[in-house]
Amino acid sequence: MNNMNFAQSEAQSVQYFCNEMVSQTDSKVQAPEKGDTVVHANEEYHPVWGQMDNYAAGREMRKQLLLMLCQNECDRLEVWAHPVSKEPMPVRPKLTPEKWIEHARIAFSVDPRIAFALASRFPTNVSLKTEITQLVQSNILDIREIPEALPYFVTPKAVDENSALLQQLPHWAACSITVALEFLTPQYKGHPRVMAYVLRVLESYPPDHVTFYMPQLVQSLRYDEGRLEGYLLRATKKSDIFAHILIWHLQGEEPEEGQEAEEKVCPSQCSLFPESMLELALMFGSNTVHWLGKVAGLWARGGLLGNLAFQAMLPAVRQRIVDGFSPEAQDVFEREFDFFDKVTSISGVLFPIPKEERRAGIRKELEKIQVNGKDLYLPTAPNKLVRGIRVDSGIPLQSAAKVPIMITFNVIDRDGDENDIKPQACIFKVGDDCRQDVLALQVIAQLRDIFGAVGLDLYLFPYGVLPTGPGRGIIEVVPNTRSRSQMGETTDGGLYEIFQQDFGPVGSPSFEAARRNFLVSSAGYAVASLLLQPKDRHNGNLLFDSAGRLVHIDFGFIFEISPGGNMRFESAHFKLSHEMTQLLDPSGVMKSETWDNFVSLCIKGYLASRRYMNGIINTVLLMLDSGLPCFSRGDPIGNLRKRFHPEMSEREAANFMKSVCVDAYNKWTTAGYDLIQYLQQGIEK
Repeated sequence: MNNMNFAQSEAQSVQYFCNEMVSQTDSKVQAPEKGDTVVHANEEYHPVWGQMDNYAAGREMRKQLLLMLCQNECDRLEVWAHPVSKEPMPVRPKLTPEKWIEHARIAFSVDPRIAFALASRFPTNVSLKTEITQLVQSNILDIREIPEALPYFVTPKAVDENSALLQQLPHWAACSITVALEFLTPQYKGHPRVMAYVLRVLESYPPDHVTFYMPQLVQSLRYDEGRLEGYLLRATKKSDIFAHILIWHLQGEEPEEGQEAEEKVCPSQCSLFPESMLELALMFGSNTVHWLGKVAGLWARGGLLGNLAFQAMLPAVRQRIVDGFSPEAQDVFEREFDFFDKVTSISGVLFPIPKEERRAGIRKELEKIQVNGKDLYLPTAPNKLVRGIRVDSGIPLQSAAKVPIMITFNVIDRDGDENDIKPQACIFKVGDDCRQDVLALQVIAQLRDIFGAVGLDLYLFPYGVLPTGPGRGIIEVVPNTRSRSQMGETTDGGLYEIFQQDFGPVGSPSFEAARRNFLVSSAGYAVASLLLQPKDRHNGNLLFDSAGRLVHIDFGFIFEISPGGNMRFESAHFKLSHEMTQLLDPSGVMKSETWDNFVSLCIKGYLASRRYMNGIINTVLLMLDSGLPCFSRGDPIGNLRKRFHPEMSEREAANFMKSVCVDAYNKWTTAGYDLIQYLQQGIEK
């Protein structure tokens, strides 16, 4: 049974249950009789709903709560089954604040987890949140095994007041990594009890499970007073890969050679920090800097002292990691880093060489590099072990101060067949900060996992990117792909014609399979684009793989920034050019079954992402002080939250996503931007 039929069947079942509850009359509900000694023992207790002071009244209030939840679930399933339906939803009675408070109390009395689920389903209901907060704080000793209760008593206000409630944290059940990471943000001020809880949560996971959040952990060192660093050092002793990726991220945060840390701070702040204090900070390291910050009262978010403290801390933390290596770990570390440092350094060697001789120059340098050991792995994909370099694969990508190069390695899967050798190309960039791409791809990876968890057939490819030093990084090349611009160099036709050339005539199984692949990938990236707001979506940044799937690359402009001095010329939430609509909508007027399928998948992807809104926002929030360009203007976190529209019902959110798709359909600003890029940069449109 497909998802739509299953959702429809479930909606009908829940609606039938709701109808049965509504049809019951109070006269049919008999409270236990006082005279019956067997019933008397259970007079105020229901086997499911628990203790009740008044059986009849209590049962009715619980029935009303259950009915409301079932009706809401029925509406949600109905939207999931018919995302683009124009049929009006049933009109539900609007609840008063007093009724919401009653529902919160009843839910909490039955099981606090129901109350937390209720608040999660109605995230903008102030009355509900306020009442549940009071219930949590009044019953704190009874709910310590429920991590979902944390946001109701671990708050910035509780930290400011050093609330006695925080004393419960040593006894609290572990939460998810994303929830724990939120407590590392500056508003929680490194409170000792909060930090102890966070570290206990992180320690409960294997280090390799935490590696995904390495950029956020490194940024959190800005506010750390040694506790988080202690966890990181312990984790590096448990996992070589964790240690290596941490070191690469630390190196990626260091200023480039010749670039002072102060350049990343507003010039008006420079007078706040005397040169003598800077010298002390750099001489004595992170602990001294933290102490100086407190004494001087200058530990403001994004302030000069905070950035200098962070810059001073990085080499010291790196050295402490290296000093803690065992002889075996030291050997692996030196061989891994030496190998990829040699590959990266080729870029600098090429610069003085004439363009026409650079490819031969790459081959010459690659021939000097040996794969020393069978445990070397690709930094962007630790599960891929390097077995050799294809010395004739080196390609200089452009002329720059330091030339980016593309190299292809022979790799095997770490746990796979030793003889199953595959090619994997990587781009080595020098003089280019790729940390923002890492953040965008983290969100894309989260969305991919969300779609998979709810059984959605949406495609995203979060390729690997890793900063390895100041202004240096490695980017995994998406296999078996061509950019749309490259495709345009060999044909004058659009995507519709190219797909026929590559996959056969329209209607053939191979063509329709490729069209389906394009549809599910376009829908996946439509949701990701709505949330991330990537701009500069010219045809050089759109890839197509050999199965017809779309992959977006290059996230130099996300959230509030855009090319051309933030003109925001690309006004659509995602790119849906005319040639793309030819594949997605054969009717040309948004009335085809294919178009409805595309919009339905976009809606479902958006609805699924809303359920995990806080995890995505927390991932971005922890990078706010990183100095990334995407945080340089506007309110990126606030606007990201707004794009989830937590205040909307499921149907309202579905209609919003549908309007996003309609607005993007062959929008003139999309075509205009492609024309500009063609005229200015020669990028095929």
